[in-house]
Amino acid sequence: MANIPANVMELLGGQGTTKTLVTASADGQPHAIVCGSIVAPAADKVVVGEVLMKRASANLSANPKAAILISAGMESYEIVLANPVRIAEGPMLDQMNENLAKINLRAGAIWAFDVAEVYDEGATPNAGSKIA
Repeated sequence: MANIPANVMELLGGQGTTKTLVTASADGQPHAIVCGSIVAPAADKVVVGEVLMKRASANLSANPKAAILISAGMESYEIVLANPVRIAEGPMLDQMNENLAKINLRAGAIWAFDVAEVYDEGATPNAGSKIA
């Protein structure tokens, strides 16, 4: 497993950052959604609120492969995720829903992941480089 570097953690929590969750069906069909509820409570963990993500949730139940792409301007990083766990109750979900209530949304559950790898995908010569 890996830790998200500090500069990537900062971008993940920043305003104006586009966050995309990518999953794949059991037969490998990719599916990508913009997902503003992606957070990293620790450098080695990522949590996603299950808000309006029926297909992505079905994919995660059938195929554990997933990644997120976070981007702002020319800066972009891919975080490869592992070991998805769906959590339908408890303090982590309560905290997520407290934050989502501010924008009139609610998560039915959260998906928690370990961070497997991190890649620089920005518009620089380093694009594609593994950084964690």
